[in-house]
Amino acid sequence: MQNTEFLIAQGNTFREQRQPELALQQYMHAMVKDRSSASAFNNYGNVLRELGDPWGAIPFNQRACQLDPDTVTNHFNLAVAYLISGDYARGWPAYEARHNFEHLKGTLPDYPWPVWNGEDLQNKTIFVRGEQGHGDIIQFVRFIQNFKNLGATVTIQVTDALIPLIQSSECGQHVTVLTYSQEPGEHFDYWIPLMSIPGKINVRVENLPTTIQYLTPSKTLVNNWRINLGAKRKLRVGFAWSGRRDTWINQHKAMPFDQMFDMIQSNPNYDWYNLQLDCTAEEQATLVNAGVHCFPGGINSFADTAALMSNLDVIVSVDTAAAHLSAAIGKPTWIMLNNYGLCWRWLLNRDDTPWYATARLFRQPTMGDWDSVIKRIKLHLKLFKV
Repeated sequence: MQNTEFLIAQGNTFREQRQPELALQQYMHAMVKDRSSASAFNNYGNVLRELGDPWGAIPFNQRACQLDPDTVTNHFNLAVAYLISGDYARGWPAYEARHNFEHLKGTLPDYPWPVWNGEDLQNKTIFVRGEQGHGDIIQFVRFIQNFKNLGATVTIQVTDALIPLIQSSECGQHVTVLTYSQEPGEHFDYWIPLMSIPGKINVRVENLPTTIQYLTPSKTLVNNWRINLGAKRKLRVGFAWSGRRDTWINQHKAMPFDQMFDMIQSNPNYDWYNLQLDCTAEEQATLVNAGVHCFPGGINSFADTAALMSNLDVIVSVDTAAAHLSAAIGKPTWIMLNNYGLCWRWLLNRDDTPWYATARLFRQPTMGDWDSVIKRIKLHLKLFKV
C-alpha cells in the first residue's frame, strides 16, 4: 500500500508537470491516509490557490499551520492565500513569514534600531530596507511618501538600476537613496523592510491610494528619447514577454517568444518597441528583421526604460518589472496574466487592479491559453485611442 510520503511525492510530480487535478487527488489520498500530515494539507491548499480558489485553500493552509506550526512554508503559503483573496487584514501580518522562507531565509539584518510599528515619526529618522526584486521595489516604493507626510527623514535602500529613477521622482525628493551594496552607516530611530510598510499603515484593497503616477522619468532623458525616436508615424507599442528567465516562477508568467512575435507580425499597423532587455541574439535578430525597434546597449537603468516608455503610447507586458514600471509612471499598461499559479498582487476575477490606476489585466481563461489573451490585445489595440 502506498504510504503518505509517496502520495505527496506523486502529487508534487503532477504539480510540477502542470497537472493540478491529478496532484489534488494524490494529496487528498494522503490526507485520508494520515489526517495529521501537515504537508498533505499544505500542498492541497497550495494547488487550490494556484487554480484560482484561495478561499477554498485557506482552511487547508490553516490546518497545516495548526498541525505543524514550526514550518515556515505553511505560514508563508497561508499568507499568499490571504493576499490573493484580497484579505489584506490577515495577509500582511502573515506575510512577515517571508523573512524565513526559502531563498529569503537569513537575509533579514539584525540592525540595532527598533522596527517601526506605527510610532510617531515627526522629526524622526527611518531606514527603509528594499527587498526582493525590481518589480517589488517599484510597487512598494510609493509608500515612502507616507513616511515623508508623517514628518520623517527617510533613507531607503534599493537595487542599483532603480536609483536614478527614484531620485528623479517626487517620492525620492529629500530622501537618501542607497544601493543594496551600501549599508546604512548612521543611527536611525527606526527601520522597516519595504514590503512590511502596508501592513503597518493598514493598507486594504479598498483604501490603496489612487495616484496615477508616483515615479517620474527624467525630463532630460525623456527628451533625449523623443529626439532619438524621431517623428511619430504610428501608434507606438512597447512590449515584454518574459520575466527573469532564471527564476522558476517565470515558467508560469512568461509568454513563448513565438506567440509574442506572432502578435507583432499580425499587427503591422503599429510601431513595436522591444522592452525585453535580456532577449537572446536570435530573438533580437528576428525582431529587427521584422521592423521592431530594438536598443541593444542603449538602456542602462530603469531611468532609461521609463524615459523610453514615456514616448510610447501603450505598454503590453507579462507580469514583470516592465509592467510595474510602466504603470508606476502612469502609462496605459496592459498586463498579460497566466491562469495557473497567479501572483497574489493581481487578485482574482477583475480586469483592473487597485495598485495601478492606468493598468488593465488580460487574463488567460485556461492554463496556457495565451492565444485568447493575444486575441483580446489585438481587439483593444484596434479600439485604442491616444
